[in-house]
Amino acid sequence: MQQDKEEAGMDTGDYIALFNSYCRKGLFDSLSIEAGEIFKSRNGGMDTRLVLVSGLYSAQAAIFMDDYPKAARYLDTLSAMEKAFEPYPDLSALLDGIRASYEIKDGFDYPSALIHLTNALNFYREDGDALNMCTALFNISMIYFFRRDTTGCDYARQAIEISSRHPDDPYMMCTANVVMSMMLLVKGDYEGAENHAFMAKEIADECGYSLVYSRIYMVLGYAAMSRNDFAEAEEFLKKGFMYAEHSDADFYFELALPYGEMLIESGRFDEAESFIANTLEMVDKNGNVRYRYQILALLSKLYEVEGNVFDAFEYYKMSSASRDSILNINKEASFNNLLDLYEHASLQNIIRKRKFDMYVTVFICILSSIAGVLFFYLYRRQRKQNKELVLRYQDYLKRDEMLRKYMEQSRQKGNGSAEEDLFGKLEKLMREEKIYLSNEISLDKLASILGTNRTYISRVINRYADKSFWGYVNMYRISDATKMLSDLDNDIQIKNMYEKLGYNSATSFFRVFRDEVGLSPSKYREEIRRMKPKVAL
Repeated sequence: MQQDKEEAGMDTGDYIALFNSYCRKGLFDSLSIEAGEIFKSRNGGMDTRLVLVSGLYSAQAAIFMDDYPKAARYLDTLSAMEKAFEPYPDLSALLDGIRASYEIKDGFDYPSALIHLTNALNFYREDGDALNMCTALFNISMIYFFRRDTTGCDYARQAIEISSRHPDDPYMMCTANVVMSMMLLVKGDYEGAENHAFMAKEIADECGYSLVYSRIYMVLGYAAMSRNDFAEAEEFLKKGFMYAEHSDADFYFELALPYGEMLIESGRFDEAESFIANTLEMVDKNGNVRYRYQILALLSKLYEVEGNVFDAFEYYKMSSASRDSILNINKEASFNNLLDLYEHASLQNIIRKRKFDMYVTVFICILSSIAGVLFFYLYRRQRKQNKELVLRYQDYLKRDEMLRKYMEQSRQKGNGSAEEDLFGKLEKLMREEKIYLSNEISLDKLASILGTNRTYISRVINRYADKSFWGYVNMYRISDATKMLSDLDNDIQIKNMYEKLGYNSATSFFRVFRDEVGLSPSKYREEIRRMKPKVAL
């Protein structure tokens, strides 16, 4: 096959064009065979650039076919050829992009992926390579999409702006619209997402870019679900499955999430249970652990809707454990810091290009820019930390609520012990009579109301709430506080809240709130109201 192409006069540039066309059309089998054949037959007399190109595209094909061990072998071999890349900085940038794809898809190592994508993007900016600049921005936006973080809209907009200056490049325009549609989906702008998805589809239909269809139909499926048009959503999502199976196997699971949601929302519980269970089996079989906690959460939601609190709680615990096993705080901090450094690096590139113009003026501008960047860096880092704390606290409240339902159902069925029965009575006092709002509440008073002694009630609280008495009381008080702060129609002054919640001073309330949530009440109100308009995927 290679000999036939050589006889036809194909050079390295022709091979690159051919390999790119395979990528755009999702023909990864063909790409793997042809690029792999060239790379395996490499020898001293072969064009070095062609050898590197064939190895790079072989790795790319393996990644998109979810053959990560094979991709790792190609990447290891290419990394050992470091000196061969020196004359070809464009191929080094391509290697950075492919490494990033591998790190995102196989190990969800977003910090490392961001380093490689930033390296690639900086080169393409310097080189004026609009197409690959767009590709790097697309991949950075995809990191945000996987994290369901709307900050990725900024990078998607940059891709749209670049593509609008190159109307003669349909692939650039298509991918820019795809990633914009996905980021608007995360933002909750279903109408905007749908518009960009249809624009991308029109180009893909005309040019045969089948690789993007699974993403397009996912967006259209979500948009239809937002209108409660489950029939149309099902049609779109099934089309997405068809394309994902042949050109983007990993994206199957991104489609499975809305499809399972659609089955639950439309009341097709038996179908939903079968589909989600099969999807979970596929996740475990193929090692797509990034999606495991999300699929488990879907099962939990299904059982909760059906009123099966026991299974809902069990799968919720499994989902939380799975999520915690792959998303740890250190990686989150590393990722957030790298994103801030990416912003800083982008500004430095602009400054570097102008450093010979009007030296004194630029020096002053640099000082101003550094001050601005430092402020922006600290602000963004704090914003990300605040958002993470709010989400973690909300997740904690949800888990606590499911535990209560689980225990209440167990008690009603007569399966509870004497201690569980006592805890059930205590929960009723707290939830229905809200005795925690009294500033005179004490362990002795509570024991008297329940007809027991302080030692026994303290032990029951420790065992079933996993808290001390005051930790238990504060949990209820701060939960009420967060509801008040989250209410857009409630403009109560924070300093006046403490008495309503049973505290004797504002200082005590502020201290307990920060200990419980991780934020001050004012920061919590600010962050939750910023997040409220968004619709989570």
